[in-house]
Amino acid sequence: MTCRGVILDLDGTLADTLRDIADAVNTVLAEMGLPAVPAESIRQFVGEGLPMLCRRVLGDRHLDRAERMVPLVAEQYRLHDLDHTTLYPGVSDLLDALTARRIPMAVLSNKPQEATRRMVAALCDRWPFVAVEGFRDEEHRKPDPRVATEIVAKMCAAPREVWMLGDSQTDIATARAAGLVAVAATWGFRDRDVLAALSPDYLIDHPTDLLGLL
Repeated sequence: MTCRGVILDLDGTLADTLRDIADAVNTVLAEMGLPAVPAESIRQFVGEGLPMLCRRVLGDRHLDRAERMVPLVAEQYRLHDLDHTTLYPGVSDLLDALTARRIPMAVLSNKPQEATRRMVAALCDRWPFVAVEGFRDEEHRKPDPRVATEIVAKMCAAPREVWMLGDSQTDIATARAAGLVAVAATWGFRDRDVLAALSPDYLIDHPTDLLGLL
């Protein structure tokens, strides 16, 4: 397949953000008088935006507190989102190689827009991106394909010439909805067998494995 662009997810694909997300969530839960949630559970909840994360953390019993919880977690995370977060091993090599090959790159995340752009600026400022897009509103949240389609237009490519790399069901569904090549990353927040069952176009175990497919 021809590759004229790569769209990358952020949490669980470019960066290991789990500890900082879990710390923010559990700090707010403690302030609300609720028990902490294990990081392993939060790992399964991440990927569909902060409002959905809060709803899943609270469960049906405390769902009425979700609207109050969202801005509190957002602020706590804003203050500590880079305390422990780093790029996954091999990500730098992948971005270097894509840049050297002059393949346009973009980031598309369900992390809030401000947080997405702040994190990419902090961790990935040495690489050029044609777009860095985070969560705008529920209407445009992945797997809705519209923002991905906007990015494809910026890359001056056809949908099947753009590859989307992500670590969740949401990323695979987004790629399919937008007509992109779906590449699943097994080093992130979902287990390999979960991703394999979704039949992405490709399944890779290390960031630089993508280069062997191009």
